[in-house]
Amino acid sequence: MEKKDIANMHQTAQIILEKAHELFVEKGYERSSMREIAERVGISKAALYHHFKNKEEILFTLCVQAGEIINEDMRQAILKSETQYSNVRDQLVNILYDYTIGYLKHKNFNKILFFEIESLPPEKREIIINYERSNVAQFKNYLRRIMEQGKIKKTNITVLTFCFFATVQWLYFWYKKDGQLSIREIIEYIVDYFLYGIIGDEK
Repeated sequence: MEKKDIANMHQTAQIILEKAHELFVEKGYERSSMREIAERVGISKAALYHHFKNKEEILFTLCVQAGEIINEDMRQAILKSETQYSNVRDQLVNILYDYTIGYLKHKNFNKILFFEIESLPPEKREIIINYERSNVAQFKNYLRRIMEQGKIKKTNITVLTFCFFATVQWLYFWYKKDGQLSIREIIEYIVDYFLYGIIGDEK
């Protein structure tokens, strides 16, 4: 097979993933069919099976892509912030800001990752869950480093990690682009609540 043909096959496969992604977001995985995916791509059902053997393989590939994206977003966010900032508040704000921007940019990927993963068989589901574990571990290791440096107080690292993740990921459900606060302002509030609390000065 010539390089041109291989490139065309790869391009078609990516278009299939994009159209399947759109359909899964709109209708959900279970209510979507290979026929509908083929129609959206503009190819025959037989041609679709030439690229992916079934709908499950398409979902798995989409989940792998989502897992790789969120892992790389977190890696880059931590590297950038630890390199550019020494103040722990600045580091946390910029890590969570960069990660949240990527998270919201790919929110439909993440919607599939969170809500459709149960449709995969256990062995494939475990592979995707490992991406999530790796992502959490990156941030947990960052928190452990600054804890060991005495920049934040010693506490349960697992609880702290998931508190941050839960707070940021809920933005998917309630953040509005036309709201009163920007993403950065929201992240600054979140970090300040974690670092300084909400109790007022006692008289």
